[in-house]
Amino acid sequence: MTPEELKKHKSLRKQLKKIPEFSAQRRNKLPKPFNKLGGSRIQSTGMVDVSDTHAVFMYWIDGEILTDRSFYGHLFSKLMNGSLYPLFEFHWHPRHKGFHCKIPCNTEYDYTDRTLPGAHELKLKTKQLDPKNIQDRHELIYRFCNACGVLLPDNDPLSKTLWT
Repeated sequence: MTPEELKKHKSLRKQLKKIPEFSAQRRNKLPKPFNKLGGSRIQSTGMVDVSDTHAVFMYWIDGEILTDRSFYGHLFSKLMNGSLYPLFEFHWHPRHKGFHCKIPCNTEYDYTDRTLPGAHELKLKTKQLDPKNIQDRHELIYRFCNACGVLLPDNDPLSKTLWT
């Protein structure tokens, strides 16, 4: 994917209808590449449409202490055959990397129905947030949406009060 193609995807109108709720994630309930994701420590939003051609998926992994927790956000292009093409991955690993993202830019790999192994990685300014804390999780959602061009809900009071 070229930088221009990626920029076009980012600039297309995408919006959450509401701030997504997280719930326990069970295996085989999601399309590839997340069909094997599940377990007692994983809370997810499921696939959330943000436009006719884009979807997001967010999840966090619980742990006893902050450094055992993590948060992930994924932006996908929905292909005509029902497959998903990853455009952006947002990761928060307090233990070792802080915020970082991956993009399929200037690569020849076909990432259809996959995540972005080996894709270009960008570091983002890190702030200490705990995905187990609801307000911190909302800020992680905001940071993910802001980074990949997804608008927050127009009528959601959280989106007006938490980020202003």
